[in-house]
Amino acid sequence: MTSTTDIRTRPCPECPVCGSNGSIFYRDLRDTFFGSPGKWSSRKCANPDCRLVWLDPMPLEEDIHKAYQNYFTHEGTAAARWIENIENSQNLPRRLYEAIKRGYWKNRYGYGGGVGGKSYLGYFAYLHPGWRSSFDSAVYFLTARPGGRLLEIGSGGGTELKLMQTLGWEAEGVDRDPDARKNAESRGLLVRLGQLQDQKYPDDYFDAVVSNHVIEHVFDLVDLFREILRILKPGGQFVFITPNIESWGHRVFSNADLMFMDSPRHLYVFSAPSLRRVAQESGFEKIKVFTTIRHAHSLYLSDKAISRTGHFEVGAAVSLQDRLGAKGLQLVEWAVLKVRPTAGEEVVIVGQK
Repeated sequence: MTSTTDIRTRPCPECPVCGSNGSIFYRDLRDTFFGSPGKWSSRKCANPDCRLVWLDPMPLEEDIHKAYQNYFTHEGTAAARWIENIENSQNLPRRLYEAIKRGYWKNRYGYGGGVGGKSYLGYFAYLHPGWRSSFDSAVYFLTARPGGRLLEIGSGGGTELKLMQTLGWEAEGVDRDPDARKNAESRGLLVRLGQLQDQKYPDDYFDAVVSNHVIEHVFDLVDLFREILRILKPGGQFVFITPNIESWGHRVFSNADLMFMDSPRHLYVFSAPSLRRVAQESGFEKIKVFTTIRHAHSLYLSDKAISRTGHFEVGAAVSLQDRLGAKGLQLVEWAVLKVRPTAGEEVVIVGQK
């Protein structure tokens, strides 16, 4: 057993998904976002039907909490304040954006009631494909199901969970971080503390199980997917969104310190094949995998900041020039997806029981 500063580690030379050998992918990865200690290396699976990227050495599960002490889901951090300011903003551009979003959700997914926007405003979402990608991901590509039971794994500070509750879902969360849970509960949300497997939910209980940028943090992937299969109702869906190691943006920037590597918190970075393989080995048969451009602009902004300062701060001020460049990158990647559908910044898996 080795040590990376004060986060203990263990060797992990073989792919945690398929067991194949892996070759070194990056060396000397560092945490450019929240300043956790140490340098890290990653491997890429040699199996062409998998292609998972993972940390080697791998942090010990009992020590990984040390990498989350300043994480953005914690109340009082700069990133948390930035998210809160966006949610509470009432200026005219923000109100118009929210109205377009609600109209889009009403047209495409059937969400109405208290959050239903004017349908005609939803068509303005087609002015930029990055908007649609963001709006789709925000509701996990799920059609309206008033009163349907929804569980969010890794619900963090509760931003997405609160939205799904507002949209009519009977929503609750589970998270391992007590500070994040406290933040979510301050919003009036039900969030259990710990791992999903420890919660002992009944069989066939949820209509939907979702997570956004969570499974890359999970140690036992197959065990997690098997538990989801157990607690989903027949016909229920799970939707996971996670960074894509084979994205076009990652090829363009090719920077080991990019946001989606996020070492050491991201134990794995998936490709479409590796994500599909995990679900299949867990017993899911009805699976759809695709990619989105939602965070292509974030990749651009993080690379710019890291190149200039060696650090990226979530919520930091961004120049107009960089904003335009980021939106332009989304447009380019949207065009790339017409030729290479698996090249989006995020890979999404939708499974049905």
